[in-house]
Amino acid sequence: MSQEKGFVEIASVLVNPEIFTRPYACDVEKYGCKSMCCYRSCIVPPKEADRIEAHAEGILAYLSPENREAVKKNVAILGVCEKQCPTGCVIHEDEARAIKRNFGGADFRCVLLFNNDCSLLYTNREGLRYCAVHTYAIEKGLVWEEFKFADCVQYPLSFYTTEKGKEVLSIQDTPYLNHIPCMKDPAGEPMYKSLQKTIETFLGRDFYKELAAHAGKKGKK
Repeated sequence: MSQEKGFVEIASVLVNPEIFTRPYACDVEKYGCKSMCCYRSCIVPPKEADRIEAHAEGILAYLSPENREAVKKNVAILGVCEKQCPTGCVIHEDEARAIKRNFGGADFRCVLLFNNDCSLLYTNREGLRYCAVHTYAIEKGLVWEEFKFADCVQYPLSFYTTEKGKEVLSIQDTPYLNHIPCMKDPAGEPMYKSLQKTIETFLGRDFYKELAAHAGKKGKK
């Protein structure tokens, strides 16, 4: 059975209709989650790593001395698989499939882990944990959805292409992440609204207009 069963087709993209009704908000302060979704770092293809490393000096400035030293000692933001996960890859099979659908056959690795967390996380004065890449992008006036790693930006959505070449917009269905507060107790506007920029980044503004128009027609029924 196709996992896209029940999806609606909008501008040639198969869309999970749940995005029109399921609320979502990424709010570290509200949930007190300490950035739980960064439990093991992002999965990154080489080109994305090169883009971020071009801004390494500014990004590393947000990190604790220990994290900064760990990244510098590693000489790169990507970890070495054999050292990082000596007993084998720890990526859950559901997530691995989602990433492979997104990046195709690209070679990818995880961002360096430090103390079993993403090495690019930092703790602010209020004790909240944030992503240094995200903070850097915002403070430099960059569009963070376009600057950060695609694996991170797309969460909790899932963008991929089927074997038949059909583009899909869905929601990540990794069961073991359901304990994360924003997924367990969703709040805020429906995903298609709260994640507008993410959807535009992956599928374009013209597609989003069609998506919003479809939502408007649903609301009038």
